[in-house]
Amino acid sequence: MLNIHYFKQYYNFNNKNYKFNQILYFLPVFFSFSIVATIIGTAVLNLSIIIFDILFITFYILNKNRIIFNVNKKILLSFLVFLILNVFFSTNIENSIYGFLGIIKNFIFFFGGYFLFKIDESFFLKFIKLTLIVFIFVSADTLLQYFFGKDIFGYIYTQAHGGRLSGPFGDELIVGSFLSKILFISIIFFLNMHRSKIYDIFFLIISISIIFLTNERSAALMAFLSSLIYIFLRFKSLKTKLLYFSTIFLIIIGLLNIPNFKDKYISSTLGQLGIKESKWFNHDSFFDSQWGAHYLTSLSIFKNYPIFGSGLKTFRFECQKNEYNNINSDAASARCSTHPHNFYLEILSDTGFMGIFFFVFLIFFILKKIIQNFVLKKTILYPSIISLFFLFFWPIKTTGSIFSSWNGYFYILALLVILTQINFIKVKFND
Repeated sequence: MLNIHYFKQYYNFNNKNYKFNQILYFLPVFFSFSIVATIIGTAVLNLSIIIFDILFITFYILNKNRIIFNVNKKILLSFLVFLILNVFFSTNIENSIYGFLGIIKNFIFFFGGYFLFKIDESFFLKFIKLTLIVFIFVSADTLLQYFFGKDIFGYIYTQAHGGRLSGPFGDELIVGSFLSKILFISIIFFLNMHRSKIYDIFFLIISISIIFLTNERSAALMAFLSSLIYIFLRFKSLKTKLLYFSTIFLIIIGLLNIPNFKDKYISSTLGQLGIKESKWFNHDSFFDSQWGAHYLTSLSIFKNYPIFGSGLKTFRFECQKNEYNNINSDAASARCSTHPHNFYLEILSDTGFMGIFFFVFLIFFILKKIIQNFVLKKTILYPSIISLFFLFFWPIKTTGSIFSSWNGYFYILALLVILTQINFIKVKFND
């Protein structure tokens, strides 16, 4: 719960204002519930965010002192104008309106979360602790499914779909992606609690192992690379770095010797890249695969709509046009999907040059802040923040749609955590 006393001092809060009191108590409840809702389902997640947004807007209107955010209003206004123009220039206005409303919904959620974290650091730490608890629960449930063939909810582990685990997500094979998204957010708990390094490193090694067990290649690879960055930055001693690097490598090599994992992580990946024949993929090059066809199609859409793109969430409709039959891929007939499976390409095709400009500007702004506040000052949090940034914003990877409610939520959460740590939590690095 929020520190109401601190809030009253900071905003000259009126004790007699009943409406303020009620909203202030419900805002952190619905914000905290959002991380739990990511497991329950998208509908519940959307509902919790919408309720939170309504409460926050109500609070903002009622607050006579106004809430001040350190935001360039010209940039913000320009971005909103662009989104509106994108809808009007869309090839599918109805679907772009849904996309626009989704962005605005996440936009409000971001500012509301930023406000809560700003007025009470203890609430931020409580939320990080809750995220850690959710991570541990999902990990334990996933391990149960792997070793016993069924999780606590009765979801069965099968060899279908490459032997991927689902954990508490049922038919949705996204547990590896989920764990990788909140891994470095969870680690922040240990760093803020000033725990010995053995805690976060042990947690990291176990977590990477579980993510590999899920058989999600992209999630496992990004978690693995991010963990190497984390270890490299976390320790000064070369000997210590090599020790933990070796530990992770040995565990992964051991897992890859299991036939099912070896085939999925090595053989199928090489087959998809056109390097080696595989029962999953066999192409002359990556661009002859279904994923490669998605990438080429998104670039073709951008060429046709270079300024504003084809419109928010329109890839699924635009890719069906016959003119994209001519893309240079053997998988041209399988080029269509709900999104291009890379969020940079999705932003490029859906929003054009203007959209990618705003997004890249945001990325460089955050990176600049990270370097100024974490790298140069060597705060204890900078290994986790840089690893978190890399995991979410590294451009060369397959991803879900950034405009979906589920994926969009985690990107908003990552931004919130990074910016909150930059602005409000100052802990000196002590090796």
